[in-house]
Amino acid sequence: MGKRVEIHFLEEPGNWEGFTAISGFKGFGAVGLISVQYVVEKLSMKRVGIITTRYHPEYVFRDDGGLAFPFEIYESTKHKVVAIVTREIPDERIRMEYVWKITSLLKDKGVQRAILVGGLDSRYKVSEEDRMRWLKNSHCNMELDAPLFEKGLLIVGPLALQLMIGEIIGLPMLVLLPYAKAEAPDPAAASIAVEHLNKLLRTNIDVSDLMREAARIQEELSKLEELVSKELSHKSVKEPYI
Repeated sequence: MGKRVEIHFLEEPGNWEGFTAISGFKGFGAVGLISVQYVVEKLSMKRVGIITTRYHPEYVFRDDGGLAFPFEIYESTKHKVVAIVTREIPDERIRMEYVWKITSLLKDKGVQRAILVGGLDSRYKVSEEDRMRWLKNSHCNMELDAPLFEKGLLIVGPLALQLMIGEIIGLPMLVLLPYAKAEAPDPAAASIAVEHLNKLLRTNIDVSDLMREAARIQEELSKLEELVSKELSHKSVKEPYI
């Protein structure tokens, strides 16, 4: 592998003219990754490419479709959707190149727009009813019925890089940022993103599996908190003088 970032098409992809791309990364609650993987699964999207890098995560695993890899490309010609699945944050030494490569690919293949998904720290919610924020670049004419991302706050990481590259190369981009828990994967936050993706992609993906997973994770976290609390309480009991 001579290049630092390479895209290997397993078969020639279809014509992406007029398609919408979706992309997300691990971050608060892993919302971007969970959302994109969930859409890929529920739309039965077909893997058409694998991305490799010079500093590549050294693992594979088995899922319902067979072997799965850290960085993949999926498409659905039926729904006119392309998905970039980035299961790990690319190594910082090639991170900019990775994001530039995948974003340029979408532009070169004629993708109409890209929807990026990330997560916001839930500690900054204005109220309990506050669910998400969004923003777009100057090439995008889409609008959402939700509050805009506040002025002056920072978006960081590869999602910020992709938003910047989209601005540079002229690819319309919209970003969904549900509030998420930072300490664990947050499928409930991902369900908020998927609900908005349904409207933007004109799909009807059921989010009930995400909500069930969210309940399971919350139950596990509650058990863990209870065990930690008991352990701390036990240690705080003073030993008797003998």
